[in-house]
Amino acid sequence: MSKDYSHIKVLIVEDEESLRVSYSTYLREEGFTVQEASDGQEALEKIKNFDYDIMLLDIMLPKIDGLEVLKRIKSDPHLKNKPVLLLTNLSRDSVIKESFDLGAEGYLIKNAENPETIKENILKALGME
Repeated sequence: MSKDYSHIKVLIVEDEESLRVSYSTYLREEGFTVQEASDGQEALEKIKNFDYDIMLLDIMLPKIDGLEVLKRIKSDPHLKNKPVLLLTNLSRDSVIKESFDLGAEGYLIKNAENPETIKENILKALGME
């Protein structure tokens, strides 16, 4: 029996279209409600109208980078408790430390993850696994 994830709203912020589409397609097929943004500015616009439960956030983004988006989210009283999982190929300790200091729930290296492990990390961050 498959679980119903339709109540879980995910915002994927990723400028690499093939990855963004791959993750969002998989999560939609699994039943999640998904919105996408291709840069930090678009992400900040989307969160005004999309009440997401969790965000997958790339760090290296055009317009506004992921760490700045994370700072803005975590300084907003309405958004600060929503989990953010960073998606990146950066594996520098300083960036990892800064992301956790800013309030990220997790840090996923893009080229080491597949859609199934992304789903597992989403459920874990939401306390569902």
